[in-house]
Amino acid sequence: MIQYRLFVQSMYDRFCGFYETYGISLFIDGEPTRIIRDVSVDKEKAQHLVDILNEEQLEPEHFSQVVEEFLTDFEA
Repeated sequence: MIQYRLFVQSMYDRFCGFYETYGISLFIDGEPTRIIRDVSVDKEKAQHLVDILNEEQLEPEHFSQVVEEFLTDFEA
C-alpha cells in the first residue's frame, strides 16, 4: 500500500533565521521509502497536496515530478 504523510521540521536560513516548514514522506507497505523536505511553509497547501497524492494513489516514480509541478502551478 502506498501512503503519503505530511511532516513538520525546523529549518534555518541565514536571512530568515529559524522557521517551520512541511515536507512529505512516502511510505510503501508501512515502510518509509522517500521524503521531500521543505515543500512549503503553508501547512494547508502541503496537506492539500498530500490528500491529492493519497486519493490518486500516485505511483512512487512520479512523486518528485508531481510535487515540483504542484508547487510551480500553485505559485503561478
